[in-house]
Amino acid sequence: MMSMAALQARLRESEESNAELRRQLTSQSAEQEALRADYEALRIKYETLRAEHESQPGDPRTLPDEAAADRISRLTSELAAARHDYAALLAASQVLTRRCEALEERNAELEAANKRLVNMVWGRRSERRKDSPGQLPLEFLGAPLEPPSAEQQEVISAQAEADEAFDRELLERLKARRKARREKRARRESFPSHLPRRVRVIDLSEDEKAGLKLLGIKVTERLRFEKPTVYVEEIHRYEYVKPGQPEAGVKSAPAPLGIVEGCKYDFSVIAAMVAMKMAFHIPTYRQQDWFAQCGWFPSRSTVNDLFNYSVDTIVPLYDQMWHLLLQQPILLGDDTRLQVLIRNALSVEELAQLERRSSQSPAFERGPPANTGPPGSATSFAWLYTGLPGMAEYNIFHWSLTHQNSVIDTHLATFEGIFVGDACGANARLEQRSGGRIGHASCNAHSRREFVAAESNEPVLAAQAESFYRQLYDVEERGKTLTPEERQALRQRDAVPIWARFGQWLDSAPVQRALPKSAFGQAVGYLRNQWSALQVYLRDGRLPIDNDQSEQAIRPLTVGRSNWLFLGHPRAASGRLKLFSIVSSADRHHLVIHDYLEDVLPRLADAQQNHPSDLELGSPYLLDLLPDRWALAHPQSVRQDRIEEKQVVSDAKRARRAQRRLQARSADVIVAP
Repeated sequence: MMSMAALQARLRESEESNAELRRQLTSQSAEQEALRADYEALRIKYETLRAEHESQPGDPRTLPDEAAADRISRLTSELAAARHDYAALLAASQVLTRRCEALEERNAELEAANKRLVNMVWGRRSERRKDSPGQLPLEFLGAPLEPPSAEQQEVISAQAEADEAFDRELLERLKARRKARREKRARRESFPSHLPRRVRVIDLSEDEKAGLKLLGIKVTERLRFEKPTVYVEEIHRYEYVKPGQPEAGVKSAPAPLGIVEGCKYDFSVIAAMVAMKMAFHIPTYRQQDWFAQCGWFPSRSTVNDLFNYSVDTIVPLYDQMWHLLLQQPILLGDDTRLQVLIRNALSVEELAQLERRSSQSPAFERGPPANTGPPGSATSFAWLYTGLPGMAEYNIFHWSLTHQNSVIDTHLATFEGIFVGDACGANARLEQRSGGRIGHASCNAHSRREFVAAESNEPVLAAQAESFYRQLYDVEERGKTLTPEERQALRQRDAVPIWARFGQWLDSAPVQRALPKSAFGQAVGYLRNQWSALQVYLRDGRLPIDNDQSEQAIRPLTVGRSNWLFLGHPRAASGRLKLFSIVSSADRHHLVIHDYLEDVLPRLADAQQNHPSDLELGSPYLLDLLPDRWALAHPQSVRQDRIEEKQVVSDAKRARRAQRRLQARSADVIVAP
């Protein structure tokens, strides 16, 4: 995804190109009109001379002088010149017509690109559509070729009744859950019990209390906030010796553990810095200002050093999560762009790779011109791999300088299973490159998004495609609470016929007539190219219909890059993303990031310095530090309110869709003959 500055630069370039094309078109139209005027003048002159010649009395060959012969000769030469000019004008007119048509086509393409860029910068981000009451799913291409038999019709009717009963029961269950939440909120008047309490006594003075009898104490609660504080912890370690035995040496308690030997900063400081950068997207210079509010202004080199120590410490935990992800049968992935600083940071070979990448990539993919980008920086790539709920619920990020196929091939060198991702260049032929070891399930959300973008180009046909996807996602909604086996059976029963009708629509005449380079034509082309990969999810009830989970997991990274702009030095980029992987995985389980890091970092550092065997892959010590297991052992550090809030949003969405299905069935019964 390009930055706002890149989009604005591209928008300005598009507007300037459009203006230049319009100027050229106007100039050529004026030239064509001038040529037509010259031809018309010559034609009129020829007609005039011809009329004068015909008006001469008698036979011109009998004229007594040579004036007639001269006039005829001159008239013939002018006629020949006029015909030559007319032929030249006709050829020039045809050339100008072709150029005008090409310019109009190019102008239409630029206006479409301009509109897309405007929508990317200022347009509506959400793809959600407001459902109209009673709106029916669009049905195309009529009924099946053969009407169902009486027995089949009975089965269809029974299944429709079962689906309606399921939706009604779902609405009742969601309504009861919503009512229980409201009652719970009504009763929850006090603040959470885990918050510390400090008593503040407000009483009358002794003179005012004279002669009064205490009736009781009225207790009220009010939430207060204190700014974060830092303090210097003086560690006093007493040293002892045995009198008269100097050879026994000095004895004292061991020094407290540090992330590295002799480090002056406690793990709580490091956890705060990592949480602020990776979870809340606060860049280093803002962290300096934040700590300055507490009375301590750290240098940027200090912050970066502590980050580097943290990376070295969490590598075993990162490797353990990545190892568990690669053992899963299903893996989801996505990638995005990040800026890195490259001043004197890249080798000659890496610089050559950058130059080759810039010369081979299309102009639209290269972003803004080089002279408008940040000086001394380059675009690099972050690769996300994540597991499904109930499998390995971790988010792992890798870094690379280029976007070559070999990058993802190296990442997935030991993976066997299905990879769910979009149809970008690195993913498109993953199955062929791996020899069938990795299957590719394409993302239906990407395909649907192409039709959403084509609404202004072909509103009716795009709406039809979106209607098919609405029906497919309704099937997925009904299968959310089912087992994988039940979900696969549901898909085979309800989703496969929808895909069959979708295929008939794709081969229909109106869709076939779409221009390949138009927005709708590109959406149709994407759907055709990915037709088989988009239906892979029908074969396995565990597979999701789209890659939305990866897009949601990678979104915090895209938010972060808008704040801290650069990932840093290329040699440190990989380590920063490893640290981000730990924080992202903890956030996925709704942990209090600071609590998790403040507990895990010392335990990893202790094992690294004193018990290296505890950091081997699969060791119980290391497995207990995984975010999902840590959450079970530390329920007080799990943000239950966030979990409840997400459940509320999910319930509301499911209720809306169930209500829409019931309304559609009711309308279908009303309009049925």
